[in-house]
Amino acid sequence: MSEDQDSRCPFDDPAAVLRADRAALRGGAAGGGGIGREVFTQAEAVFGRADVGRAEFASWLHFAATVLGHHDYAARVAEAEPGLPWRTVWAWWRPVGAYVAEPNLSGDHTAEVYDLDGGAAVKVWALWCEDAWFDLETGRRLPAPADGAAVEREVEDPDGPWLFDAYEESRALNCPGTWEEPVPLGGGRYLYAEARGVVVVEENAAALADWPRGTADSSSWASAEDTPWFRPGTRGSGPLTAAGLARTFGDAWVTRVPADELPDALEHPATREFLSGVGLPRHWAAGVSSFEVAPELLRPLTAQAPEAGDEDLLHLGTFDFGYTDPGLVGVHRVTGAVHMYQESVIPLARDLASFVGFLDGVRRYMGACWSSYPAEDGIGDFREAMAALDPGALADGSPSAETWEHLFAAITELSVYGY
Repeated sequence: MSEDQDSRCPFDDPAAVLRADRAALRGGAAGGGGIGREVFTQAEAVFGRADVGRAEFASWLHFAATVLGHHDYAARVAEAEPGLPWRTVWAWWRPVGAYVAEPNLSGDHTAEVYDLDGGAAVKVWALWCEDAWFDLETGRRLPAPADGAAVEREVEDPDGPWLFDAYEESRALNCPGTWEEPVPLGGGRYLYAEARGVVVVEENAAALADWPRGTADSSSWASAEDTPWFRPGTRGSGPLTAAGLARTFGDAWVTRVPADELPDALEHPATREFLSGVGLPRHWAAGVSSFEVAPELLRPLTAQAPEAGDEDLLHLGTFDFGYTDPGLVGVHRVTGAVHMYQESVIPLARDLASFVGFLDGVRRYMGACWSSYPAEDGIGDFREAMAALDPGALADGSPSAETWEHLFAAITELSVYGY
């Protein structure tokens, strides 16, 4: 790419990004940039604005590109700067500003290496994340091995300081403050695990041979303030879809009802379309509260609780609030509005899409609320997204707002441990 082309679209070419003045790139970032702009802004959102040299910034770009899934761009970064001090082998990681249900390793978590017949794997466990297995070399997601087929590997400490060590004889590199006590994998590779995910990094021994000595520095990460940019339409904006709900809950945990199996009593067209096309999570939990889909979906709510009194409500499921009576959730068969019966019937959401959107939102923003990056306002972004979803349901003083605030408090006020 020529210098003239660099000036017009520098983000597209990693070599141009590495040549450019980063302050100038920030100042001109509003003009576009595609994948390259995503990578640049993500790198600074994670690592901050420390005045590092070209080689170390290339490591930041390589990490950001890998985390975002832009593997071709990551390869081009490494090609443009062979002297980068470390590279990202693979990552299962939540980027800054990306609100997804997994990975979410908030609270207690582990990442352990197991030897398999013909290979090795990493097993990741966390309080709010199902067990996940990954091929150690590639990061490819694996099914759980059969009982007895995986043998946990005994890990030995490296001979000397590890990458990003706080020891003064380590290399003076910048890193997140959460990158501590890695699992040494041998060959200059290390596995780091923290609330946002797991990453395998590899040191470049040739580049580090003459690198300045000193402790790892996390001050730039701790003071990061940049908001990452994403290409429009690539980060879950728009109406909830079947694919989006499956990403949050797992497709096996979503109930959909074929259109020809929906009861005639359900007259509301949009509700029928949503139940058959998008679905309803079978189980949802946050803090001490949970929701279970009704075992006999769309029966009249009065069949479960005659005292509810409204014959037009069809049973969707039940909230267990932990410390109070359960709440039976029903959809109005004609209007599609969602209500809840506890001591009386109260409105809960304007439609099924909003109701499921709230449940989906809590799960997607959970990790960011509990374990925000320094440059991220997880709770603020969550509240803004939920208010936009159904303003009436969260209006001050409304019966529904009190219920939702109780449920939202699991991630906005309580810790990952529920207190």
